[in-house]
Amino acid sequence: MIKIYSPSRDNVVTGNYVTAKRYAYHLQNLGHRVFTCNAFEEKVNVEGVRCAFVLHAEKGFHVVKELVAKNIPVVLVLTGTDLYRDIISTKTSKKEHCLRSIQLASAIVVLHENAVSDLLKVVSVPRDRIFVVLQSVVDFKKRSFFFKKKNQYKILLLSNIRKEKGIIVAISGFLEFQKNIDARTKFTLDHIGGVLDQGYFKKITNLLEGVKSVSFLGSIEKEKLQTMLASYDLLLHSSFIEGGSLVIQEAHNAGLPIIASDISCHTALLGSAYVGLHRVGSAIDVSEKLHPFFFDELFRKQMQKQLSSCPAAGSTLGKEQEELRKVLSYIQV
Repeated sequence: MIKIYSPSRDNVVTGNYVTAKRYAYHLQNLGHRVFTCNAFEEKVNVEGVRCAFVLHAEKGFHVVKELVAKNIPVVLVLTGTDLYRDIISTKTSKKEHCLRSIQLASAIVVLHENAVSDLLKVVSVPRDRIFVVLQSVVDFKKRSFFFKKKNQYKILLLSNIRKEKGIIVAISGFLEFQKNIDARTKFTLDHIGGVLDQGYFKKITNLLEGVKSVSFLGSIEKEKLQTMLASYDLLLHSSFIEGGSLVIQEAHNAGLPIIASDISCHTALLGSAYVGLHRVGSAIDVSEKLHPFFFDELFRKQMQKQLSSCPAAGSTLGKEQEELRKVLSYIQV
C-alpha cells in the first residue's frame, strides 16, 4: 500500500487536497493500493505501507521523521509555502523542519522546472533525488475563441482567500484600471474560492466598501467550475507564492487568457518573456497589463501565441502519471 499524507482536511478544498486526490488516482492506475490521509495523523500507522507521499515539508515534518524511523521510503512533495516561505523563515523551527524533511526524504517532487534551482539555492540535495512533476487537469471543453469584443467583460480571480494569493493586489489593480476607461464598457471581477484567512478577508471587504463591480461567489464544485471558466474573458492571478499553480493549468486548459504575477512558478509555466506577467505586489502594474489586454489587439495576439506553446500547454494527466511512475522506480517501489 502507498499512503498519501496531505495537510488539508476533507471539508476544505485546497491545492494540497486536490493534488492528493489526483496522485491517488494516478497511483491506483499504476496498480497500487492507495490510502489518503487528508489530515496528518497524530500517530503514524505504517502497517502494510510500502512507501508514503508526504505533501509539504514543514507541515509534514513529524510524519516524515516517524516514517523514516520505521524504514518507510518517503516521497516529499514541495507544494509552495514550504519551498518559498518556510525554508527561508526567520522562525527557526519552520526552517529546520523543512530542511530535515528534505534531507530525510528518499525522493523529492517539485511542481515546476524553476523549483529545482530554487531548491538548490537554499539546500544541498543530490540532483537525481529531485523530480519535476507538472500538475495536470482533466481536459475541459476549450472554448473556440481567445477574445471577443463586447460591451461587458468578466474577469476571474480563482483561489482560496489568504494573504499569499495577492487578492488585494489584484483587486486594487482592477479598481485602478476602472478609473481610466470609457464608462460605456462595463467590467466586473468575480472571486471564486473559500475563505481560509478571515482577517485578510476583512481587509478585502473594507477595501471594497461601496464597490459593486467585485463579487465573491464562494467555493464552487469542480464540475460546475469547469463549465463556468469559459464564460470569463480573463484569469487574473496575482499570487506571491505558488508551488505549482493548478489554477494556471485549469485556465490554460479551458482556453482562458491569463494575467499573472511574475513569480518563479508562473514564469516556469508561462515563459519568462510572457507579456501577461505583472510585477509582484504591484497594483499599478496589474492595471497596466489589463489595459492593453482589453484594448490592444497586437498585445492579445502576442499573448495568444505565447500561451499556445508555453510549458503549461504540455501538461497532461498521462505525463504526470508517467513522472510519478519514474519516482516510484527510483525508490524501487
